[in-house]
Amino acid sequence: MFFTKVKETLFSKFFLSLSTGKKTAYLGVFIALAVVVNVFSIDVTPSLKISFTYLVGFFSGTFFGPLIGFFILFFGDIVAFLLPSGGGVYWPLTGICTGLLALLPGFLMNNLRLSFRHGVYVKILLSMLLSYLLVTCSLGAYSNYLYVKYVIYAGREYATAFGVYLAGKILFSTVVSALNYILVFVLVPSLNACRPLKLKIE
Repeated sequence: MFFTKVKETLFSKFFLSLSTGKKTAYLGVFIALAVVVNVFSIDVTPSLKISFTYLVGFFSGTFFGPLIGFFILFFGDIVAFLLPSGGGVYWPLTGICTGLLALLPGFLMNNLRLSFRHGVYVKILLSMLLSYLLVTCSLGAYSNYLYVKYVIYAGREYATAFGVYLAGKILFSTVVSALNYILVFVLVPSLNACRPLKLKIE
C-alpha cells in the first residue's frame, strides 16, 4: 500500500498506463524538446534571452509525473551542454533548478485534487506561482548569481550583492515566465480536445 501510494505520487496515471514502447517513445520526444529549449532561445540582448523551458517543464511534469519530469529537464540540460553549441562550464545547479520546473508542476497537477469546474486552471496558476517563487525568484536566480560570481568572474572580484543582481534580472525573467504560462493556458484546452492523444489534463 505504501509503495503504491509513493508510485502514484511520483508518476502520473498517464505514464503508468503506457506500454514500455510508448513510454520510451514519449520520453525520447520530451528529452529532445528539453534539449531544444536549452539550446535555442530568442535573443533580446546578448544577456537577455527568451526560452521556453517553463513550457516543456510544465508538460513533462504533468504528463509523466514529478520524478520523470525532473529527470527529463535535468538530462536535457546535460545533453544541451555536451552539444558543440553548448560550451562554457557545466553548472549542475542550473540542471537541478531546471528540473524543478517540471517537478513542482508535476507534483501539483497530479496530486492536488480540485473537483470544481475549471479547477485545472487553478492548479496551473498555483504551479506557475510556485515555480516562479521557488525557481525564478530564488533558487534559479541564486544559481545564476553563483555562476556569474564563481565562473564568469573567476579570479576577479564580483562585488554585486545578490539582491542587486536579482533586481536587475527579475523584470525580464517575470515576462519570460508569464509568456510560457500563457502558452500553457492556451495549449491545455487544445490538448484535452485532441482525442488521438488520449490525454486528459485535469
